[in-house]
Amino acid sequence: MLTPKFASILMLALAFGNMTSDVPEENQTAKLKLVPCRDKKNISEQEIDHVWNYCPIGDTEEKDSWSLPRQPPKIDNPKKPKYKIRDSNTCEPGMESVSNCNSNPDEKRCDDGSFPIIRQLIGTEGEQNGLVIRTFRLCPGDTFDPDIPRDQFIIEVVITPEHFRSFPILGSNLHSDPQKFSLRNGHSHFWAQSRSQIFNSNVFETPVKIRATPVGWNWKYGDETTRKLDFPGEPAPNHTLRDETPTSHSYKETGTYSVGLTTLFRGEFSVDGGPWQSIPGQAAVPSDPIEIDVWRTKKELIARD
Repeated sequence: MLTPKFASILMLALAFGNMTSDVPEENQTAKLKLVPCRDKKNISEQEIDHVWNYCPIGDTEEKDSWSLPRQPPKIDNPKKPKYKIRDSNTCEPGMESVSNCNSNPDEKRCDDGSFPIIRQLIGTEGEQNGLVIRTFRLCPGDTFDPDIPRDQFIIEVVITPEHFRSFPILGSNLHSDPQKFSLRNGHSHFWAQSRSQIFNSNVFETPVKIRATPVGWNWKYGDETTRKLDFPGEPAPNHTLRDETPTSHSYKETGTYSVGLTTLFRGEFSVDGGPWQSIPGQAAVPSDPIEIDVWRTKKELIARD
């Protein structure tokens, strides 16, 4: 196969071979003393060859100037492949039974109580188009290092799990009944007030809305007991310490306990008023803890006169 450089030389040789009529036939001696003149210039990173039909040796005057068609620039390195990122959930709070999250005993939650995401590196060109190149399992704070230059990634308007978690999402408000007080072996009723939140952002000069919706509530009662629920509970105006509720907790020992809650939020984003799209992963947002004083009761017989 002809190299581009050799092909260019061949084109010039053929072109010059067809230009003999430019020199008067009666001046054959002068013809032997004429040689092709050539000059190269780079215009907008494209190489252009300027060629003069014939010039006397040593003559710098341009004669019959013309230009070859613009040639593509010389490529020293092969074209770099392009990639894009695709994120997906390993599991979603509240959907464990539907998506069979519990079928994989090796799938553990992250340290903050959220589920990890699966990040795939997808090829976009040639034989790699649509193929999964590499797969990563990521928890919040994990480093994503595919060892690929940033200029080889296709830029898309998406909200990544890392970007979603960076928004100032408000945690739930904690409540207890009785308020910050309980009795040993009684049923302290807890519930959380949570709400969806919407944020406005701008990605590549495109308006984007981000919506955070609470989907999971992970309780820590301060006595080394924890619970992971897919509902926040609700007020119980007629509750007594004898009544067990779906979100109540019973303390076995007296003392002061710090009750904490982490709310898991799933994310969605909308680009320039378009449909809502899911953001893989969750944002784990802690709430301010509350303290519960647990007392004990003592029965005494009081004699009456």
